[in-house]
Amino acid sequence: MPKCVSVGLLIRRGEKKHLSMLFKLFITLLLIHSPVLGESSSEEDNGSSEQEGHTKGSSNGNHWGYNDQRSWRSTFGDCGGTSQSPIDIETRDVSYNPSLPAIKLQGYDLSGQPGLKLENNGHTLQLQLPKTMRIVKGFDQVYLAAQLHFHWGTTEVPGSEHTIDNVHFPAEIHVVHYNSKYENIKEAATKPDGLAVLGAFIGIGLHENENYGKILSEIKDVSAEESSTTIPSFNVRHLLPNSLERFFRYSGSLTTPPCYQSVTWTVFNDTITVSRKQLAALELTLKAGHNHSLSENFRAPQNLNGRQVLASFQSSHNVYDKLSRGDILAIAFGVLFALTLLLFFLYAYRQRQNHSKMSDTRQNVIYKQATKEDV
Repeated sequence: MPKCVSVGLLIRRGEKKHLSMLFKLFITLLLIHSPVLGESSSEEDNGSSEQEGHTKGSSNGNHWGYNDQRSWRSTFGDCGGTSQSPIDIETRDVSYNPSLPAIKLQGYDLSGQPGLKLENNGHTLQLQLPKTMRIVKGFDQVYLAAQLHFHWGTTEVPGSEHTIDNVHFPAEIHVVHYNSKYENIKEAATKPDGLAVLGAFIGIGLHENENYGKILSEIKDVSAEESSTTIPSFNVRHLLPNSLERFFRYSGSLTTPPCYQSVTWTVFNDTITVSRKQLAALELTLKAGHNHSLSENFRAPQNLNGRQVLASFQSSHNVYDKLSRGDILAIAFGVLFALTLLLFFLYAYRQRQNHSKMSDTRQNVIYKQATKEDV
């Protein structure tokens, strides 16, 4: 009998051991096919986390969206920092700095080179760029291009991220570069001097923009989230304003999670225009998820928190806004007095002219004494 009991115990122990092995195998298979871990792994492999925050989540699989911007800081600590972007550029508070070096670009003309990858990553329309494109003047270091992307709204809601005196533009383009002293953009994104982003406002014009058409004409091919296509290369410089001399400069952050505060922003004063039809392609074509329209993908302006915004040009706002109310009244009264004095002299001159004409008429009259015959 004891022998039977010991054999039974051995059988039970074997069953438990077998069940334990099956359970471990099940957990392993579950982890391998886990969508969260699979996504995190793919981000590390393809380097999508190196883009300007436009990933579906952080390295631990956290997702974010534009409709819950206030919750970003609870998941991504840097999003609650004091040097966040975008900002409202108040022209009256901008400081003119004539020593800001002009931006000089190199390698932006990609005509005849291999095609470029255009993708809908669920947050924006993004174009991958070769690092042969670079900013060679304007900063202490050379900055290499990584990608460009767009922010937009709807037909009723303009969607630029930065604003000028609280005014939104229809859309905005960002060309992202990283400091060449770092190995890659992933490393640079965490450094204070790691990134330099060129931003420009997009407005609505009467005619189609041929250069933007090179991208927007292919947008239907990437309407679905996570889809991509290859477009012919072109001169990317033509996507930016004709003049790069007039710009605003400030220190800020990525405008999407993880919101690293590592961006030196250059926002050009001159705008680019596209047709209403072209802008509608951005507003209506792309999808985020299965049935959700990808639109209004812009972050609300963040507090400046004492940061200084510089301008490479002197504007009328810089001049007049620095004058006191007394100075403005004095100038107004001075102008009014000058106009009154001018009108007085003009009136006096005309009166003198009229008097002179009357005198000449009198001198031309010949007096002849009447004779008896005339009488």
